Amino acid sequence: MSRIPELNKEAMEACQLYVDNLIKPIHSLGKLEEIAVRIAGVTGKVKPSYLNKAIVIFGGDTASDGENKTKGQLSHDEMKLVAQGAGPVNAAARMIDAPVYLIDVGLEQDTSDIEGVLTQKVIRGTHFGHPAMDDEVTAAAISVGMSVGKTLAGQGIEVIGLGNIGERSMLSALAVTTAIMKEDLKKASGKTGFALNISDVGDFAKDPVGTLSIVGSAEIAALFGLVVEAARCNMMVVFDNAVTGAAVLGAVTAYPEIRNFVIPSVYYEEPVHQMQMQKLGMKSFLHYDFTEAEGYGSALGLSLMDAAIDMLNQMKTFGSAGVDVAEDGPGAGRQREEIK
Repeated sequence: MSRIPELNKEAMEACQLYVDNLIKPIHSLGKLEEIAVRIAGVTGKVKPSYLNKAIVIFGGDTASDGENKTKGQLSHDEMKLVAQGAGPVNAAARMIDAPVYLIDVGLEQDTSDIEGVLTQKVIRGTHFGHPAMDDEVTAAAISVGMSVGKTLAGQGIEVIGLGNIGERSMLSALAVTTAIMKEDLKKASGKTGFALNISDVGDFAKDPVGTLSIVGSAEIAALFGLVVEAARCNMMVVFDNAVTGAAVLGAVTAYPEIRNFVIPSVYYEEPVHQMQMQKLGMKSFLHYDFTEAEGYGSALGLSLMDAAIDMLNQMKTFGSAGVDVAEDGPGAGRQREEIK
């Protein structure tokens, strides 16, 4: 993991200076400015003209041993809907020119009959309880995610939106998040009376495979591998819900420098998601009231990245527009120069 690149500080500083020189109706464009500067740090370009994007959705069912009453039929149908291009995420993806890749790593039902789904199944639904998977299954799922990351990097993809499809996936998201944050929650339990019984879960930072085997699921393990490999290949990732958030939280816990490559997209009123965002120290850019939509929230986040790039390339600076700078204007006291 020493291969994870550092952000280009010079490009970030130059981008921030350029943003400070933009003619704005208000003092700041807020989150768009933050995104623009982060993009500059990853790409090394002060004014990138375009980002090559892709959306990756991993499928996996949880609690297949008796608890998942539909036997995976709902997630199979959902996978088929998206494969046909008829899901909400497909509509958003078309608007931002991003292909949608569907990969089955752990759905309970067979998806080989669905055109457009890459079947890399390592398990037919994870178990409900400990362990959820064998170490070998977990390692295989992580390997699938890393392989997808390498492939996308070879195709010139620069940012990946994360998504998931699977029944009862919130159980795994909660379990993974709790395992990572067990010390934080133990401290809180003394004040709230919330009882925790996670003593048998190891240190995620030291043993991601072992922890994911005990409490995780195939799609979270694959997403974890994808996030790790994306950072190694200098690609950004955008995540949305608690399931994709569990994978991001795990990756950042194991390798803190990965945080530089992660962009949150949406905020919603769901306790596990809130726990993850607090632990990550991140604030989402958008708000919506639903928790799962096959990566739709990540697609919206990718559109914000497009908006940040449009801001850099289409808005005028004070110098280029021949406008005098007020002493108390945006970026007052800083040298104003147009960045070509």
